[in-house]
Amino acid sequence: MVDKDDLDFLSASTIKGGKVVNRAGEDLGKIEEIMIDLQSGKIAYAVLSFSEFMGLGNKFFAIPWQILTLRLHEHAFLLGITKETLERAGDFEKGNWPLTREELAGTYISYGYQPYWQVQTGMPEEAESERMTRMETMTGRDNLDFLSASTIKGDKVVNKAGEHLGKIEELMIDLEDGRVAYAALSFGGFLGLGSKLFAIPWQALQMKLHDHAILLDIPKDILEKAEGFDKDHWPVTNREWLSAMYSYYGYQPYWKAERIESRPGNL
Repeated sequence: MVDKDDLDFLSASTIKGGKVVNRAGEDLGKIEEIMIDLQSGKIAYAVLSFSEFMGLGNKFFAIPWQILTLRLHEHAFLLGITKETLERAGDFEKGNWPLTREELAGTYISYGYQPYWQVQTGMPEEAESERMTRMETMTGRDNLDFLSASTIKGDKVVNKAGEHLGKIEELMIDLEDGRVAYAALSFGGFLGLGSKLFAIPWQALQMKLHDHAILLDIPKDILEKAEGFDKDHWPVTNREWLSAMYSYYGYQPYWKAERIESRPGNL
């Protein structure tokens, strides 16, 4: 995803409802939702609906994130494919969204993209071990691979004791990498953290679908010393700020990990 007008991050709420245009600037439709891969935090696909201009009725389409390009000056996303390509790829009913990797793999291939989870990165042993541990942890998710950003937003957050800590207020999306840069959590008065929000790496969150909750795996003393921010004054998200935040919680920033994984010496 390029030509972003230098904007690297947007909230999921801002992306949802975003206008979709073609290269001529004509209004094609809008982004109905973005679906998040629960294992990696990547955007599995964007759900698009189209206006009568496209003649595609009221069906929805699953679109790989790579096909969309933010045009900030137009307040819109450019869709870089033709109507014929969309029709060949196929649509789906509003109540029957693709929710498994097998279903989604066919969609990616129909648009000429390799599914992101099949891409070989030459992952180093330690990173691969971390990835497998996370995948094994996530297997208790009732076999659900993806959830909408809207569903995740507002979910309650609990600790290992099952105590209700707070909730997810928002997901910030890295537009270039197509993934959750961080989740913004509110804790209320439970941890004595007041009304501030806290930026949390996706890796620190684990879905517990049977409990309708998200487990936060960060010790209380670490959270208490973390720097929060006011709901009306969000930090300017950039990679330098994110790097410091990830390091504080003991996680490697995802973009640095990917550079290590792709080095020829790790193949």
